[in-house]
Amino acid sequence: MPPFRRSIVLSAGALVGALQVGCDNPTPGTPLGTFAVTTALTTNSCGGSVADTDPGNFSVTISNDNGVVFWFPDTGASSVSGALGANGAVSISEDLSGNVDGVDGGNGPCTLDRTDTLKFVLAPGSAPASFTGSYSFTVSTASGSSCNDQLTQYGGGYGTLPCTITYSLSGTRK
Repeated sequence: MPPFRRSIVLSAGALVGALQVGCDNPTPGTPLGTFAVTTALTTNSCGGSVADTDPGNFSVTISNDNGVVFWFPDTGASSVSGALGANGAVSISEDLSGNVDGVDGGNGPCTLDRTDTLKFVLAPGSAPASFTGSYSFTVSTASGSSCNDQLTQYGGGYGTLPCTITYSLSGTRK
């Protein structure tokens, strides 16, 4: 599996993973609760085998520190944070870029850009009973890169580039 594809597959574990933190991290601010999270693949314009694996179910602890909401998943990944908006809405976005061609990368060099986005809305109250939202990542070829070797027709994991994969998320207080 090409390194970037592996990181993308893990990235469904990554923003859902990068959205997940180690248990030894302190939770800043006021804890809003620990939630059992259920995920489901909703769209995949990438084709190929990029989103073969659903990120699965996990737990997340959410806290609020003066309007900054922290997302601490139980899988050992780093926490992420974003501003608490109107009606309990939170949106967190991160841009990543990486050369995905190994030593034998073929048409390379290929740098893929990825934007990860987590959006969710907390139920009303100081101790929300639930939340709903989505996690998506968009992958595109960086300007000047040659990434044909990442397409399925050349042995890669993507049916097409650019592309987007989206998962729905729902969380219920434990």
